[in-house]
Amino acid sequence: MAETHVEVSVMFRALVAGLVFGVLAGAPAMAQANEADIARAAQLFPSTLPLKERHAKVMQYASGQLGTAEEQRAAGFALVGLCNDDQYGPSCLQVGHSFISLGEAYDASAYNYFDKACGLGEGEGCSERAILELDGYAGNAPQPQKALAGFLKGCELNNGPACQHAGWSYREGSGAAQDFTAARGVYEKGCRLDAAEACFYSGFYKRLGRGGPEDNAGAWQDYVKGCDLGNASACNNLGVMQEHGVSRPADLAGALASYAKACEGGNKNACNNAGIFAHYGKGGPVDLAKAEANYRKSCELDYAEGCYNQALMSWNSKTDLPAARQAAEKACRTEHVAACNLAGVMQLNGEGGPKDVASALVNYEFACGKNEGIACSNLGAVNYSGLEGNPVNYPAALSYYTKSCDLNYAEGCRSLGLAHENGMGQTPDPVKAYQAFQKACTLGSPNGCHKQGFSLYTGAGVVSDPQAALVAYGKGCDLKVGASCYNLGLMAYFGQAGAIDKAKGRDYYRQACELGEAGGCERYGWALRDGEGGASDAAGAAAALAKACSLGRASACTQ
Repeated sequence: MAETHVEVSVMFRALVAGLVFGVLAGAPAMAQANEADIARAAQLFPSTLPLKERHAKVMQYASGQLGTAEEQRAAGFALVGLCNDDQYGPSCLQVGHSFISLGEAYDASAYNYFDKACGLGEGEGCSERAILELDGYAGNAPQPQKALAGFLKGCELNNGPACQHAGWSYREGSGAAQDFTAARGVYEKGCRLDAAEACFYSGFYKRLGRGGPEDNAGAWQDYVKGCDLGNASACNNLGVMQEHGVSRPADLAGALASYAKACEGGNKNACNNAGIFAHYGKGGPVDLAKAEANYRKSCELDYAEGCYNQALMSWNSKTDLPAARQAAEKACRTEHVAACNLAGVMQLNGEGGPKDVASALVNYEFACGKNEGIACSNLGAVNYSGLEGNPVNYPAALSYYTKSCDLNYAEGCRSLGLAHENGMGQTPDPVKAYQAFQKACTLGSPNGCHKQGFSLYTGAGVVSDPQAALVAYGKGCDLKVGASCYNLGLMAYFGQAGAIDKAKGRDYYRQACELGEAGGCERYGWALRDGEGGASDAAGAAAALAKACSLGRASACTQ
């Protein structure tokens, strides 16, 4: 499963403390107050109230929870008084946020109030002032060194987002030389102070051993906390650890829950991971509809692997070929090589949209150039057979099949073997054909094993070895190649690689018939009819011969 390793380099403003300060109802009073506002403020928020209590009451009005529009304006004026006259840091902080809500024209005023809040011990004020310094405000150029100092001061004052932003500065080399050790330290503190993204990065650095020793147990704890605080990347990476049993025993159900939560939070890797779990029944039952939905969401979030998995699943099931093609083409545009091959297949065959041979060949060429063996094999087929109006080009076909085989694509090796066996317009080369079939079988090609077995039995390109042929045919039969099962039946039935064993031969004929091999059905029917290799069975014989006939075995139709 994919962990989230993307390090976001965009600074953001963290608004906390339960109020969306950008929409404070009393904000206009920050810019202008009249005599009525002043009198109303003195009446509603008398100076006899303790500062904390007065601030809390002011905020109820300023945030629009209480009072008329006039009273809310008065609250805005009172908030300024709490800062300027009473030197109350939390009020200075909120005044700064209020000015921010009025737009960039008021950034200088916001900066002054954040600076004052910082000086009065409000760590968030230091952080907010530093963000303005980092971005540049009121015509001032960005000041990354000064911003880092502000973030560090806010962190010293136990503001989690300030620690988080300081980590960003050290990570990106903004305001100081890149320093992963320092970044790890402030991320860890930020996590202790409940900054969700700081927990993600603290865990990430511990997991990789970046800026300090590898610490999977610590990474687990940080990811758990970050996930609980709503950081989707932390949830995803926790899921990876749960899935693979890192630091603790594997917990597939727990991993699925973590991936699902991360996906809900918009983590594209997690949506793909959740799709894989639902697709293959990991951590819960197989749920193809949920798998498709998760892959689709991952693709919508621009994760190429999610697009590819969506495309491949829909293409295999033939449920929504237009969506499959769109997803494959989208992933291909980000140079996902397997998706480019799949897009090429669909374009060449006109699946999910019109035929587009030119685009198909471009995608095959790109994927083959990136060492995608199946794409090289597909190009070999186009050139070998002259598909879709392309001229037959045996040298090109040989080159593509050879590259495909060199890249260990099993069916590419099988195709290479067939090309050498047929000669490609030149003298056949059975030795090279056998070598290709042998490699194809080793790589798991069912028909490659069958062709290897046939070469070994007949001595084509290799010394005849019936015992070795049995082994190759056995692999082919196990891989559901009916012809291999049929040939095993012949060899057992007639003792072509040892003693005659009609019972074994009859069973191989049965397997061949079940796999749709007409000759196997015919010979199985004969064995049942004549009671060879087991008891006779007239009804079974008739059924087997009828199947052989339906599969095109003319000799079975008259028996």
